[in-house]
Amino acid sequence: MIKYLWLFLSLSLVSCADEEGKFETERGANGAGASAIVTEANITEDKAPWGSFFPYFTDETHVLKPVLVGVAKIDAGQEIHPPHRHADEEYLMVTKGRGTWYLNGKESVAKEGDILFARAWDYHGIKAANDSPLEFVVFKYSGRHIDAPADPQPELPEELAE
Repeated sequence: MIKYLWLFLSLSLVSCADEEGKFETERGANGAGASAIVTEANITEDKAPWGSFFPYFTDETHVLKPVLVGVAKIDAGQEIHPPHRHADEEYLMVTKGRGTWYLNGKESVAKEGDILFARAWDYHGIKAANDSPLEFVVFKYSGRHIDAPADPQPELPEELAE
């Protein structure tokens, strides 16, 4: 029985693969985006003055809306934008290089393997070191079936001045 189940699963995966090797399933009945394995080669690079962004996933899931999963490649000495805050929760993980984290008024060294978690409305950001480009993965999301938390300090700006 296990042998036949494995064969069925293997054939199912092969039938989902496109000619470029991207695996994707159909959109779920719950409104979630399709399950997928995505490679950088399948992503349209978003070039910017600070570097590049590769948006891997932007579809909502059955529990998260909106969702952003991507990779930012920041040139040495650059940042995507100054520290900012928003209603979404966010994880950032440095995968290459080094720089400076910003979290609620404090700066600290950012290096490969570090992960930042920012709650809703916490100021956060990252900047590449002057002598090192930096890459990080971002996971940004809000809950679909719950209201975003109210801004506890609506008088504060969304983005800090440089």
